[in-house]
Amino acid sequence: MHQHACGSGCGHSHDPRPHSHHSTGRTGHKRSSKAASKAQNDQERMELEERQALGKIVFAMQQYRSEAEWEVSRWERNHSQLSDEHRALLPHQPAKFAAARNCIHNNYLFIKSLLDMYHEGEAVPEHLSAANAAAQEHARRHKHVHPGDMEKVRYVFKNLMRDWSQDGAPERTQSYGRICQEAQKQLAGRNPNDPAKILVPGAGLGRLCLELTNQGFEVQGNEFSYYMLLTSSFILNNTERPEQWTVFPWMHSNCNHKSVADQLRGVTVPDVHPAALVQRPGLLSMCAGDFVEVYSAPDQAASFDCVATCFFLDTAHNILQYMQIIRHILKDGGCWINLGPLLFHWADAHTYLPEEELSIELSLDEVEAAATQLGFKTIKREMVSAAYMTNLRSMLKSTYNCVFWTMIKEA
Repeated sequence: MHQHACGSGCGHSHDPRPHSHHSTGRTGHKRSSKAASKAQNDQERMELEERQALGKIVFAMQQYRSEAEWEVSRWERNHSQLSDEHRALLPHQPAKFAAARNCIHNNYLFIKSLLDMYHEGEAVPEHLSAANAAAQEHARRHKHVHPGDMEKVRYVFKNLMRDWSQDGAPERTQSYGRICQEAQKQLAGRNPNDPAKILVPGAGLGRLCLELTNQGFEVQGNEFSYYMLLTSSFILNNTERPEQWTVFPWMHSNCNHKSVADQLRGVTVPDVHPAALVQRPGLLSMCAGDFVEVYSAPDQAASFDCVATCFFLDTAHNILQYMQIIRHILKDGGCWINLGPLLFHWADAHTYLPEEELSIELSLDEVEAAATQLGFKTIKREMVSAAYMTNLRSMLKSTYNCVFWTMIKEA
């Protein structure tokens, strides 16, 4: 687990990773020494795995420009195979290819600025400080980026649109807006000097956390993905002004655009300075790590007045385990506000991973029945429409019919 706090300027301070403690007990020093050695080896192995994962992701981000330009070159190769007659019907295409390369250049400038933050050795979270060094190590072992990793880099730009652009405001209202209104309803009336504590698992780029903080709550975001951690840390800490960067989230695909201008349009981020959403220092913190590993710990019991999950539950290998942990970390009488679908992320993992992954896939009725048996009481439930990273001008738009509930942890 890595934890850092975001004050009024959204700067980070880092708490060291907790270490396991071993006592000698009645078994004597020799056995304790072996146990300590094993724990140390496990710790070193985990740290190596984390560093390798970070290196793989940063390497993918570093390769964004060359990979994206290869795609534009593919468009050009296909265009060159047209007959003269057909090329004459598309005289604007060379200009489109040039404009697409300019979009890639601007996207890369954002990524470069992001990665330079970790080069320059500024005050960055310790678990991210080795980002570029880890990428160099990865590059010595691997020459090419996995297509899935590059797709996740492209998703970063769509996530920026969702969380930090004016274009994303409509879908933020559909999800974050509802959650914030419900939190205000359930938790209003607290002493401002003793604000309600809310956990946001799967915090992504942090906007929901900051919107809740803006209401005066003390909020902790939890995120596992290094793509999100690197980008959110950059946005929260390195923003100098609103609309500082322009990125182009829709330029990577030629499908379902009404016009070339729609495809190649940019969005400016952030639409608001993150610090403007933090009422005072100490209200916002981010915890990097796996939700299950971090919050199943005994010392996390009854730590929060509210858990707000948004498009998160279906990321679980075992949704029942997520629900048990949410109950574990809530105080008696605490509320669980949830909005999202059940698009179980690991359901098709066997089609692209070498080994099968655990994936418990349940209907909504089964999930809600299990919640009742685990000690939750539903006080509000409705089905609502909510988009996720939707291109408002696309010919294809996906809208989820999400469940939106508030449950109370009964004593």
